[in-house]
Amino acid sequence: MIRFLYIAFVMFGILSCQPNKQEAIDRLKSLPDNEGGQIIRKAIERAGGWENWVSKDNLSYYKQITHLDSSGAVESTEKQFHIYELKNGFKGQIAWNIGNDSLQIINDGMHAKKYKNGIELTDDKSKDDAWDTSFGSHYVISMPFKLTDAGVSLTYEGIDTLILDRPVHSVKVEYDKGAGSTGGMHLWWYLFDVDTYDLVGNYLDHGKGYTINIYEGFQEVDGLRIHKKRNRYISNEKKELVMLRTIYEYEEMKFDVAVNESIFKLR
Repeated sequence: MIRFLYIAFVMFGILSCQPNKQEAIDRLKSLPDNEGGQIIRKAIERAGGWENWVSKDNLSYYKQITHLDSSGAVESTEKQFHIYELKNGFKGQIAWNIGNDSLQIINDGMHAKKYKNGIELTDDKSKDDAWDTSFGSHYVISMPFKLTDAGVSLTYEGIDTLILDRPVHSVKVEYDKGAGSTGGMHLWWYLFDVDTYDLVGNYLDHGKGYTINIYEGFQEVDGLRIHKKRNRYISNEKKELVMLRTIYEYEEMKFDVAVNESIFKLR
């Protein structure tokens, strides 16, 4: 079964829950004492601070996804509602509509399933989509905090002037083989503003192609600074923007809302 679709952010899905207090202290301390580790520390502080992040119980938001064709015309749009439990082991639910059909992904922390009009989809593509989308979406929205996960190797590569329209700090991110779902398979370069240390983009070599994500705008939610919009481009080995493929927009983000645990129960 192929475990990599369009996301590849699922690296550390099985480690997605918030750490307890001691684990939180240890994870931040475990960042390497090199330039890469220092950049991530500054990025975490800029994003609202480690203690603020690990104190959160859950996270919910709406995510609008716009798919574009090769000419730049809109192929399709969908608006999803995401909710993730963070504190007591990772769990998640995603719900959206396509035409007259209602779709849902539920992840109970151990297994993930996709449903259409309340009926489980059992084909391999739907099974992979349930796993990748639930873990992957949480992984993306949890940056730069997720760069403290076990198995992450950080290498500062200096100021990059090729990928974006301005110079940025470039940190190469590798994942140890066996870490998460795709450890050892992909290479990332995370890009940070040279002055503020905002996470402004990344470049991904996933072995079968290249992707550039560019973040636009930020929103402050309960003292945390989270991006509002992400543009996903197809790229090449020269780190050039080839084609804008998908636009992600994040709205109504909330932490620590009242949640009925039954919404994370698989059917």
